[in-house]
Amino acid sequence: MTTCIGDVIRFQDERLFNGAVNIDWCLDDPERASRAAAAFVFHGPTYHGVTQGDVGGGHGHRLQDTASFTHSIVRTCAGLSEKPFTLAIAGYGTGKSHLALTLAKLLSAPDSDAAKMVLEGLRSADISIASDIEKLLHGIAKPCLTISLNGMQNFDLTAEISKQILLQVRHHDADTSPLDNLRPRFSEAASRVKIMASNPELMQSLIDCSDLDNLESILNSLELQNEKIYDALCPLFEQTGLRIPVHGGESLKDLFDVVCKEYCGTTPGKPFSSIIVLFDEFGRYAEFATMKRQIAGSGVLQHLFEGIQNNSDKASFIGFIQFELNSYVQRIAPEFKNDIIRVTTRYQNADKSYLSTNLETLIAHLIEKKSSVIDGWFDDDHSRNGSARIMKTINEWFPTSLQHHLWGDAEQFHKVIRKGCWPLSPCAVWLLYYLSAAGRHLQERSALSLLSNSIKKYRERPAEINGQPCVLSTTDLWSEELLQEFIASEESGQQGTIAHSYATVYSKHSNRLNLVQNTLLQAIVLAAKLGLSAKGRDDAESALSYLSGMPVSQTHEALKLLQNEYNVIEWDGNFQLFDILGEAVPRTQFLSFLRQRVASAFDGRAKADLFSSHISKWCDSVSDLECDFSEENDITTKEWGYQCVTSNSQTLSTHIKFAADAWKKSLAVDDKRGTVIYCYIGADEDFDKIENDTSLILRASAQSLEQKCL
Repeated sequence: MTTCIGDVIRFQDERLFNGAVNIDWCLDDPERASRAAAAFVFHGPTYHGVTQGDVGGGHGHRLQDTASFTHSIVRTCAGLSEKPFTLAIAGYGTGKSHLALTLAKLLSAPDSDAAKMVLEGLRSADISIASDIEKLLHGIAKPCLTISLNGMQNFDLTAEISKQILLQVRHHDADTSPLDNLRPRFSEAASRVKIMASNPELMQSLIDCSDLDNLESILNSLELQNEKIYDALCPLFEQTGLRIPVHGGESLKDLFDVVCKEYCGTTPGKPFSSIIVLFDEFGRYAEFATMKRQIAGSGVLQHLFEGIQNNSDKASFIGFIQFELNSYVQRIAPEFKNDIIRVTTRYQNADKSYLSTNLETLIAHLIEKKSSVIDGWFDDDHSRNGSARIMKTINEWFPTSLQHHLWGDAEQFHKVIRKGCWPLSPCAVWLLYYLSAAGRHLQERSALSLLSNSIKKYRERPAEINGQPCVLSTTDLWSEELLQEFIASEESGQQGTIAHSYATVYSKHSNRLNLVQNTLLQAIVLAAKLGLSAKGRDDAESALSYLSGMPVSQTHEALKLLQNEYNVIEWDGNFQLFDILGEAVPRTQFLSFLRQRVASAFDGRAKADLFSSHISKWCDSVSDLECDFSEENDITTKEWGYQCVTSNSQTLSTHIKFAADAWKKSLAVDDKRGTVIYCYIGADEDFDKIENDTSLILRASAQSLEQKCL
């Protein structure tokens, strides 16, 4: 019975959560949040493929893998760090929200089953780091009061943080009176609601104003200090003469002072060790809080900063952003720039980390190995030597791969890419990495979705042939969705028009092209997108063979048909790659068009006349020639040089006679003594005869000049 790919591996789709994890799940769906935290894939300092050199040092922040980053956050919560503020920087779709949620579940309930699964994930990335984190959590011996904020939501920051604090304080059965005293207007509002509830007419008015169903729901909302319900009830209090006086001391700074004093610390009566704010999409919320202060609250981010700064021994802040804070300043309207600068400069001195969540290791973790047969394929010297050869070939074809640590270390390449990412071919892994790195064409989540669909599509393909593992080639990842991603990126100005050309050719000739030919067209598109660097046509054909998973001989024959019979591709010798001839006319097709137009409009005689009359205007190298005779003989006058004349086979003898006559008359110090004649010889003319005739003409002219001089 044939062993299929699906018998050996399984892609763990469930760990992707449809490509988007929301930190709001911590409050809205705790069970789902626990599953997401348990599924997070950590990268350690040794088992990951990104180095500081991969991202450079000009941006000023250090590179960190997610395991080391988690370690640093736990150390901060344990009071072992001097900086309470941290900014984690990573691109869109790279798993920042997933990491933030995972940290929230680990720190808020370190003894929970979800936290144990998170520690297992850390242990698989780095045993030493996981052990140290476990010791730190055991030493803390208490959960952290964890505030999980989603900056994509438009909320009143003070109200949102107050609500989350109240929920967690109540969950630990702690006294909430210090918080109630901090914001007494809510308890006063609850007292007024209870008084008014005794009157059926006023009770109905309360329900109508609050848009809630019953008295219990109204009171619960006020206990959670719900600003929306409070604002809805205030007009009714005014009408009934039960107005609530204005109170001070409700800023976030005051709130953090109270929380750290009353609920955080090592004292047995305090339920939390510290308070930590995990702020996902912090940069986006900074924009919102600047432009919509009436919703977010006036100066709330400054108050948040001050509240954490004043309690830095028990409070910390982690902001997750896509780029440096200065980038958010540039995106905002000019009239708001001064306001957002006042916010960003406060957080600018935070401890910054560039998160390295490399895609290759993530793929290796997501592909579950169901059978040990894979060990027999890869755990020997022959396989390791094969990996080294493949790595070298990829480095030659795609030189940018040398800039990334994982693609230049033979041992890591074999372990992570060749074995860990099987059944993908190494080139297929490079495609996913290259397209998603820095958001070139795909988000990381889109690349994983592409991979998931391909594994499902080819799960019935044989896993081995003659004892050797089969792989999914680069073109096996091709899909209509990927083509549309390419087209969309080209429309935004990235990397030419080859995807558009492919779409045009496919729409015109799909009924004539067989599977092999269409696959090679796809390979040509992928080679262009990956920046293939071939040494010549044969090398390019070998690369296309590898990308498509077809034998070189089959590739060679198919390419000949596509070029000579269907005229849909052309070899571009200048760029050493194949081009697809769609409606966007490439250089090779344009030159072919010019040759046809020239052939139809000019015969041999016309071309010769065209050369002699215009070549000196079109070609800078066809011009007068200077020589070093004057310099060598200390002559300062300008007569020693060659005057340029353009000619053809019909007028050459005349031009030679004119040149001889001009030489005889060149007496002035600025008259050129010599003449250089550029002569056009057509392809259909007898070059040897013209050369012989020219020699005779030159000899005759020389003899004539000699006689005249005598």
